[in-house]
Amino acid sequence: MRAARTALRLPALPQLRTKEPKRKTMSARRPDCVVWLGAAFLAGYLPGIWLGRDGTTALGQQLAVWYTESPEGTAFAAAFGARFAVGALQLCAVLLCGFCIWGIGLLVLFFAVRGGFLGFCAASVAAADGAAGLLRYRRDTAVADVAMLLLCLWLAGWSAQLAAQLFCAAQGRATRETPGTARRLLSRFAAAIVLSAAVSAVGGVLVLAVGSGR
Repeated sequence: MRAARTALRLPALPQLRTKEPKRKTMSARRPDCVVWLGAAFLAGYLPGIWLGRDGTTALGQQLAVWYTESPEGTAFAAAFGARFAVGALQLCAVLLCGFCIWGIGLLVLFFAVRGGFLGFCAASVAAADGAAGLLRYRRDTAVADVAMLLLCLWLAGWSAQLAAQLFCAAQGRATRETPGTARRLLSRFAAAIVLSAAVSAVGGVLVLAVGSGR
């Protein structure tokens, strides 16, 4: 009896609580996805340079003529419209990838193909006009290309997040965050379109400035 009473009087030992490791949320994984998509762009850029290094293909020759012809007499509306159409198509492609369960793989393919095309264009211009033509090409397109790449990568982070949530929903692991993620993606797509229009306007002004300076 005494032993039982003594056991009842003893204070309970504090239990050690072990913290479970926190899992990465979708928002925490978004920067990693952007890094991988940028790596896919670079991975496609180098083979594009290799494919266009000779400049013997018909497509490469047409691209070289397109990028090296004098923009003198080009109207601002035409220069702005061409650039804005290309940028809007890229952003639309990134947006649509977010509403597909295989969107992350499609985004990787998109950025790899985009990188390969830009590398092919640069190599074709260099093969046609040498270093001078390549420098002119970079001067005319560097601002627009870099700005659109950053916009697409920024939007692709949110698109990949929605695609991952839809993939989980297809496997029976739906989350409550999906409708909110879709709304955020659409709002950022609208902002990216506005920024793309601003970038296209700057590119159109640069075209007119280069044309008048020649």
